[in-house]
Amino acid sequence: MILCHKLYKEVILRRRFVIYAILFSALLFVSLSHGAYDDGARYMFTASAQNRSIYIIDLHKRKHADTILIDFEPNMISASDSLKALVVASRDARRLILVDLSSDQLSQYSYPLSISPDYINVSPIGDTIAIYDRDQQILEVHALKRRQVLLRADNVRSGDSFTFNLDGSTIYWVDHEAGTLNSVDLWSKRKKLKLTSTKKGLSSLSRSIDGLLGFVSSRLENAVYVINLRDFTSLIKIRVGSNPGRPWGTTDGSYMLVPNQGDSTVSVISASSLQSIYTVSTVNSPISINSGWLDTTAAVLGAHGAIGFIDVIKGTAGKEYDLKNVPHEGIVTSDSKTLLIPVAGKGAISFFDMRTRSLTSEISGLPKDIGAATLAVSNNLCH
Repeated sequence: MILCHKLYKEVILRRRFVIYAILFSALLFVSLSHGAYDDGARYMFTASAQNRSIYIIDLHKRKHADTILIDFEPNMISASDSLKALVVASRDARRLILVDLSSDQLSQYSYPLSISPDYINVSPIGDTIAIYDRDQQILEVHALKRRQVLLRADNVRSGDSFTFNLDGSTIYWVDHEAGTLNSVDLWSKRKKLKLTSTKKGLSSLSRSIDGLLGFVSSRLENAVYVINLRDFTSLIKIRVGSNPGRPWGTTDGSYMLVPNQGDSTVSVISASSLQSIYTVSTVNSPISINSGWLDTTAAVLGAHGAIGFIDVIKGTAGKEYDLKNVPHEGIVTSDSKTLLIPVAGKGAISFFDMRTRSLTSEISGLPKDIGAATLAVSNNLCH
């Protein structure tokens, strides 16, 4: 009886071992297959229209992790952390493709549109998306999960970007021909604020972190308009450098940074006092700015591929790098430590340390037509 009992225990243990081995093998197989890429802070995405592909970059390992093949040319991409999905848009195909980043197979779902998406923007809450058709001057906001059109606005004139408010219920844009800031909410209530009589001189709106204020640059007036978004009134006009571009905010809400293309400077505005506190020289023709390392560093991108760094607190310029190819706007990781810049024409992604303000590594071998980068969870909050 004792021997039978021992044999019985051995059989049970062996069976358990086999079961555990099978489970381990299954988990190993899953990890070696596509795997899930729904960590919004870890994985970056960039597209190649020529290859009809999306490239997934693992920011922890700093390497190309996977490739998603698409049936049409991906013109724009955006990521939603709340839906754990990647949104891919095609103008010619008039559709979106939703990629389930939490599935091992990276399942794709087609989303046909009645307009051509010249521009897309996922809202801060992540489950709605703004889609703009420039030729038809139509703006739509869609609920992605329900596949429902929440808003359709006609006669919307905008050549640039759109900006959501914090809860995604209102969207803002600039009408260059009229010199106005406009808004529409999900209940189709529209507002208009006249800012200037000059044409084609206004940038897109950037909002403060708390969503109460909006900042719009006027290129021909060398100034930034500050708008009270609660009652849609203009508060003040702040003088900055020559030919200013769209303002960029620090994530702590302390500053708005304005790239001045005309005199190759950056003007720094205090978000509390609404005054320009200093202007510092930087790279030639600055077009975009990314803040990082607890908002003490600003990386300034020039139109011709130069990257310059500014100490935001001290107001001093630092080291510059020449990427030699025209890059896309950068994006900073959610921990504010790393700046990522896809370099079009080179097929590379450059990594910069925002604390040391230095180029640390690069991923090469990607298609030369790679587009802008997107992260579901990043340090870029004001646009």
